[in-house]
Amino acid sequence: MGISELNFDWNFLQWVVMAVVGIYTWLIGRQSASAQELMDLRTRIVRLEEQIAQVPTQQQVASMMSKLSSAEAHMSGLNEKFDVVSRRLESINNFLLQNK
Repeated sequence: MGISELNFDWNFLQWVVMAVVGIYTWLIGRQSASAQELMDLRTRIVRLEEQIAQVPTQQQVASMMSKLSSAEAHMSGLNEKFDVVSRRLESINNFLLQNK
């Protein structure tokens, strides 16, 4: 078997090279898509961490609830005092209207 007996097919070589280039392009495309997805996930995680940092803790929520309960009791007491003042003003008004 000599060199003259080898039949070299350029079409087959072209097909092999194109297949290798296609596979390489596909692999690179997958890696860049994965990198983009990874970057998107990192961005979302950073945004979530920023939002979670602003959320009050359980202790802060409990403290806020106790303060709200205290404010509600205080408002209820003020409401009772205003009712007493309103009744006194009504009686003063009635007295003044009757004794003109």
